Amino acid sequence: MKHLIWIWVLFSLSATAQDSTILTLEQCQQLARQNYPLLKQQQVLNNILKIQTQNINSSWLPQAVLNGQASYQSDVVQLPIKLPGLNITPLAKDQYRATIDVNQQIYDGGITRQQRDLQAIQQQTSQQQVEVELYKVKQQVTQVYFNALLSTEYITTSQLAQKDLQQRLEKLQAGVNNGTVLPSSVDLLQAELLKAQQQEIAAASSKKAYLAVMQLLTGVTLTGVATRTVPDQVTLTETDTLNRPELLLYHLQSNALQQQSLLTGARKLPRVSAFVQGGFGRPGLNMLSNDFAPFYITGVRLNWTLWNWHYQRKEQQVLTLQEKNVDIQSATFTLNTRVQLAQQAAEIEQLQQTLEKDQSIIALRIRVKEAAAAQLDNGVITVHDYVQDLDAETQARISQQTHTLQLALAHINYQLIRGY
Repeated sequence: MKHLIWIWVLFSLSATAQDSTILTLEQCQQLARQNYPLLKQQQVLNNILKIQTQNINSSWLPQAVLNGQASYQSDVVQLPIKLPGLNITPLAKDQYRATIDVNQQIYDGGITRQQRDLQAIQQQTSQQQVEVELYKVKQQVTQVYFNALLSTEYITTSQLAQKDLQQRLEKLQAGVNNGTVLPSSVDLLQAELLKAQQQEIAAASSKKAYLAVMQLLTGVTLTGVATRTVPDQVTLTETDTLNRPELLLYHLQSNALQQQSLLTGARKLPRVSAFVQGGFGRPGLNMLSNDFAPFYITGVRLNWTLWNWHYQRKEQQVLTLQEKNVDIQSATFTLNTRVQLAQQAAEIEQLQQTLEKDQSIIALRIRVKEAAAAQLDNGVITVHDYVQDLDAETQARISQQTHTLQLALAHINYQLIRGY
């Protein structure tokens, strides 16, 4: 594929934000990205990831729990025999206990690490979703930019037509003063001049509206957009690579599902932790004592779910199907994008061939108009005939300018579709 050679006419930016300026397409795209409110969400997502990671890592810190309990029971432990001379006070049926349990995780089967990796991938996925939305803004800016350029070209063409009409008017007015031209001929030409002025007003109004939209997108007050030349030919080849943000989003979504599967597998492994329990209550650890007493217990605890009706296996099956669904969406998007590229390449080829004819048409229309002007000066044709030839030349110029900008836009759209 041939490289595009873009020649931009750069204009100086004003020293303050309040000053009006003229910007290139790349500058408008960059400013629109910086000005778009959704961009701030990326920093918010970074802060969320930082807090979530801290929460996940805290599972490796000692966990302390305060417990309190007061109870009354229907029966208590008693000796089944009576010993002579020994009076044993029966245990109280109301019991009280306050404890502090401290647990320290030793081995969690890799759950913490898998959770941390999953949060990082999910954060990247959310960040990429923002990039997808920002890419839509880039496409919107491009369309508005070229609409403003097209309005500018319409203004230039209208002014050129007005210049020709004004020159004819001056000659016809001299004829009217000499009695060789009817005043109605001047009126007809004057009406055409007013019509051309109306077209210029409409084009200027459209340009103002597009610049107002661009100002909202970029946050910069604009007086115009920079002009440029048409790029070299672009052709579609099988080696064209796609760099769309949507494709990276699908890839990250797939990675997140794979990481979720790893986390599900880690939950099947045993977990080991150390614990210490200290407390005060009645009874303490001596169940035969009826007095309040402090106590403590320390040890190691093993937790291992041996049977849960294949919950993890079914969960991983669901995740595998979800990953296949993401792959299908990615393949569908790729196919549709390739179709768009083929259509855009066909449009580029058609516009290039049309532009080759436009120049010849304009040259012929200029010759016809100049001949008509000479005939009008000599009284061979009417003003109406001349106006028709002038309109034909004006429309030919408008068509060429429109096709030129459409070709430039087609080239840029081709690159935007590819993701560049």
